Amino acid sequence: MSDETLLKTVRFKRETFEALDRLAESEGRPLDTLISEALDAWLEAKAKALMEAEMEREKRETTFDYDEFWDGVELD
Repeated sequence: MSDETLLKTVRFKRETFEALDRLAESEGRPLDTLISEALDAWLEAKAKALMEAEMEREKRETTFDYDEFWDGVELD
């Protein structure tokens, strides 16, 4: 984990913050570490989903079925 710290105001609903705080306390971990790890996991999952969606879109654009491939081709 990088030692670089960036400060930015992030707003949570009170219930969300309290639930995160209780979870961090029950696990004996710092709240900022818990949130950072959760966000890292979410970003990784989101990037993977976007990549898979892009691959699927490209697959649909480049995959022809038999009739599409041979349509209009005349073999002598």
